[in-house]
Amino acid sequence: MELISIFHHVLAGALQALMPANLCIMFLGLVVGIVGGMLPGISTITAVALFVPFTFAMPTDMAFVGLGAVFCGAMYGGANAAILINTPGTAASIATSFDGYPMNRKGRAEEALYLSLLASAFGGLFGAIMLLFFFEPLSALALEFGSEAFFWMGIFGLTTLASMFPRQIAKGLLGGAIGLALSTIGLDPSSAMPRFTFGSFDLIQGLDMVAVVIGLFSISQMLIMLESKEEFISSFEKKTGVFRVAFGHLIHNVKKLLVASGIGTFIGALPGAGGSVAAIVAYNEMKRWDKNPERYGTGVPEGVLVPESANNASVGGALVPLLSLGIPGSATAAVLAGGLMAQGITPGPQLMEMAPEMAYVFIASLIMANFGMVLVGFVTIKICTRVLTVPKLYIIPAVVAISLIGSYSLRSSMFDVLVMILAGGISYLMLKSKIMPAAIALGLVLGSIIEESLVITMMRAKGKTSLADLLLFSPMSMAFIAAIILAIFIPVYVNRKKQKPVTLTWSPSLNCLRRYDFWVTALITCVGAFFVKESMLLEGVSRIFPLAVYSAITVLGVFICARMFFERVSGPVFAMPRRDRINVALYTLIILAIYPFLSILGFYTACFFGLIAMAAFGIFHVGGKPVTARACCNIVVYAVCIVVVQYVGFHMLLNVQTPKGLFI
Repeated sequence: MELISIFHHVLAGALQALMPANLCIMFLGLVVGIVGGMLPGISTITAVALFVPFTFAMPTDMAFVGLGAVFCGAMYGGANAAILINTPGTAASIATSFDGYPMNRKGRAEEALYLSLLASAFGGLFGAIMLLFFFEPLSALALEFGSEAFFWMGIFGLTTLASMFPRQIAKGLLGGAIGLALSTIGLDPSSAMPRFTFGSFDLIQGLDMVAVVIGLFSISQMLIMLESKEEFISSFEKKTGVFRVAFGHLIHNVKKLLVASGIGTFIGALPGAGGSVAAIVAYNEMKRWDKNPERYGTGVPEGVLVPESANNASVGGALVPLLSLGIPGSATAAVLAGGLMAQGITPGPQLMEMAPEMAYVFIASLIMANFGMVLVGFVTIKICTRVLTVPKLYIIPAVVAISLIGSYSLRSSMFDVLVMILAGGISYLMLKSKIMPAAIALGLVLGSIIEESLVITMMRAKGKTSLADLLLFSPMSMAFIAAIILAIFIPVYVNRKKQKPVTLTWSPSLNCLRRYDFWVTALITCVGAFFVKESMLLEGVSRIFPLAVYSAITVLGVFICARMFFERVSGPVFAMPRRDRINVALYTLIILAIYPFLSILGFYTACFFGLIAMAAFGIFHVGGKPVTARACCNIVVYAVCIVVVQYVGFHMLLNVQTPKGLFI
């Protein structure tokens, strides 16, 4: 009887969502979400938050439909940028770039884009159906996850580094530790006192995760592109039947998609976890249990399908505790809850009693939005692939300009812009020493979850039980600890059997002093040791997490340097030609030079001149094109077009107020 009642409510909700006005709002929300997800800096949270004010004048059902569509669209949209330019539009798309961009480099960009679209719709449908039928039991299960389980879940997420970088496990762990270290800057979660701010007011709020991620991927990737001798990002040739091929991969991997979507729904239902954690965990588990795990990261369809299905399934998962208990499962769900309450609807147990029809309109619209997303995404892909036909020396300045305003739009902070630029430059240097941005991003995403959960667990232990009982001997903790041990040792064991060991000798060699990565690692080790000393000055609980993190950085750094000291490797690892090094250095200086003028001249004026400088340097100096009046006019027109897109998109549509300076 209960099933019949649910079916009746769903049918009524679907009919309500199918009203022409609601369908129009759904497609509008999908467009807003997809475009917002693609743009660096306009995260899923921002896209939903920007749409909320427009719902105030809408009927309740229309507002529900629109907000759900934006949420779904934004979660998918980040994959397009991740695949095309290796710059995840949202944190949830970080894992998609691992195989999506290599597919692009192989000339399979269109296939990768269709794979992400279909997998996103599959995962979104799975999450919405789970929300429909199982949100009460899933909510009860999510509530069983105490702070100790969240702590070990975060540590389990870090173990993905072992299988993510099987040939560079130590450097992968070092990158993850650097990301964890970045999360310690700002207010301490236990005492709310400033930590590692060194008197800087801007650092009190901490480093914005999205600003750092934009720098880690977009700026560093643009500098990598600058080195390439190819004219375009990748070869692109229009092929027929690509959508059919992508759909075939979807059907062939349906079991993996079901598992990944299940992981995404479950992790999404855990308050604070979100799509980024879900995608990374699902990607790692599929890679860990694959017969040929070394395929992942080289551009395989499963590497796009799995994370995209997981992060979109997390949308339905995040709404499970929201609709049933009133507890948002993610920051985006919290913003969405605010939009619902603005309509006079309070999420939680009262929702099913007071307005069950609205709840089912919302759930039915989520199901329909995922079908609609395939239509909107199909058209979007046709437009996005045009990027690959544009010379890279025009793409690079445009991505930098969008990244500048995208990072500013996060908190209307010029400091975030500076952080983004510096993160990009440092990330590029670390890439050259085989410390991957993905590892740093993973640590940054999980850092706050791990520390806050540890602090809460320690406070709980003071009340009724010992810390060991909670953190080590509770059922959830023991299950996660066992999984962590397996996750660490299985990749190490498999890698040792497959890879030839590096030749070591007890006779030290000074060849390491010629290696660029040796000096980078040594510098990181010294910085880690400095912050170990600074951590010792903190009091009580505040010192535990940062002390452990910076100690790990120091120990890993010493281990890597010592290993290089005994390796029989000759020659510098940083083998980049001198001309290319100079070009990258000068291009970085141009980007840094733009920063002070953003406030002096005005954001858009400074971007205009910056675009001209970057494009002219790239085309005439790096590309070796002759300086002609026509080429100069083309650059000016190009700069005007990009600035107009910035102004219309961010100022007029998103109402981002930028520094005006002398002009605009």
